[in-house]
Amino acid sequence: MRNWVFAAATTAVLLISGAPSFAQGIRIGPGGVEIDDGRGYREDRDERRHRRMCRELRDRCENRDVYGEEGQGNCRRYRRMCG
Repeated sequence: MRNWVFAAATTAVLLISGAPSFAQGIRIGPGGVEIDDGRGYREDRDERRHRRMCRELRDRCENRDVYGEEGQGNCRRYRRMCG
């Protein structure tokens, strides 16, 4: 019985101590729990989000008369955020 408890405790310690070495970072936030394993998925997602936002702002800026948006500041926001 004592050997079984020792084996279980040793296994638990090895599993728990080895778990943080697999992940680069853990984020807990409004979107849930995210484990960053260093592959760059988060950066790719953020870059896609930025490109999509710039594309939408440029569309709003160029077609502001079509959308009826006068004085919304879309062109200013596009130049400031997207260059």
